[in-house]
Amino acid sequence: MVPIKVVVADDHTLFREGIKKILSLEKDILVVGEASRGDEVIKVIERTKPDVLLLDLKMPKGDVVQTLLDVREKNPATKVLILTAYSEDENILNAAKGGAKGYVLKGIDFPTLLQAIKTVHKGGLWIDKETPSADAFEEIARGQLNEVHEGIHNDLIDMLTKREKEILRLVSEGLTNDEIGKKIFISEKTVKTHLTNIFDKLKVNNRFKAALLIMGQKSSTGSTESLGRGKSQS
Repeated sequence: MVPIKVVVADDHTLFREGIKKILSLEKDILVVGEASRGDEVIKVIERTKPDVLLLDLKMPKGDVVQTLLDVREKNPATKVLILTAYSEDENILNAAKGGAKGYVLKGIDFPTLLQAIKTVHKGGLWIDKETPSADAFEEIARGQLNEVHEGIHNDLIDMLTKREKEILRLVSEGLTNDEIGKKIFISEKTVKTHLTNIFDKLKVNNRFKAALLIMGQKSSTGSTESLGRGKSQS
């Protein structure tokens, strides 16, 4: 199992070290970086390219909304989970508008935090149902989620060559490597080589996942994402 790569950004050293320590005990979690100031976050994100960023809402030398926007620009595949002591409506809504996929308070227990990390990593949203403005966060975040997914898909597909796009479309139509080769007059071995390059560019490991991306680009219908809402849902 490939571990979930996590970056922890919090200005309180003791809290940050504690989170890192308990996460390190999980076999499917790998802490790849940390930040203690807002202006350090993007540098760490660019260097480590984590799956999930645990981000404190208020840090020195940083604005959380700007940080969220920078993360979306530099590495849109990184899911951001806000981990904070602040529960005011304005903070929650600003986090959602900036692209955060989850919002949890520092008083939660570790199993809940772990569940939240795994939920946002899988593409879902997480906010405890008791958190103020939880419904508004969900509505805004879901809209942001669809926009980001569409952008990521399009950016990845645009990285492919004309030939690679042609082969991927034939894969999405259910053709085998041999059938694709005969249709576009290349050998089956060459098709396999192209597919290897396609998988590498799209960051997937099989033809089914690759086909989903090209199919998603052709369709304007967004997928339905799961919502985790505290202990009431698993």
